Amino acid sequence: MSLIPNEPYRMLDPFWHEMDRFLRRGRENFTDGLYRIDVEETQNKVIITAEIPGIEKPEDLKITLDENRLIIEGEIRKTHEEEDERIPRHTERYFGKFSRVLTLPALLKTDGAHASYRNGLLKLSFLKDDHPAARHIEVDFLN
Repeated sequence: MSLIPNEPYRMLDPFWHEMDRFLRRGRENFTDGLYRIDVEETQNKVIITAEIPGIEKPEDLKITLDENRLIIEGEIRKTHEEEDERIPRHTERYFGKFSRVLTLPALLKTDGAHASYRNGLLKLSFLKDDHPAARHIEVDFLN
C-alpha cells in the first residue's frame, strides 16, 4: 500500500502554469522580449542600443520619450515576392506591429537627443535632465 499517491505528471505542473501565463499575456506584451535592448549610462547621458531587424522606412519606427519612460513602436512589413505561391513550413521571423516601453535610469532631455538606425541596430543617445518634456524623436536612417 502506497502512502503517497502516484501522480507521475505532477512535476510538470509548474511548466503548464508558466505556459498558460505566457499564452494569456496578450499580443502587445508578446513583443516585449522579442528584441534585445541594452541601456548604458554615463555621468551625463544615457545610451540605448536595440536590435530591431527588418525596418525599412522611417515612418515604420516611432520613438517617444516621456520623462524617464522610453517608448519604441514600429511595424515590420513582410516583403512579398510574387514569383510563385509559397506555403510556409517553418517560420521564426516576426512581422507586424511591435511596441516596447522601458523605464530608464534617469530623467532625460529631449533636446540634443540623437537616434540612428543602420543594419537592424537602433542607437539612441539622451542627455540627462532635471525638467524633461515629452517629445517625439526623429530617427536618421543610414544606408
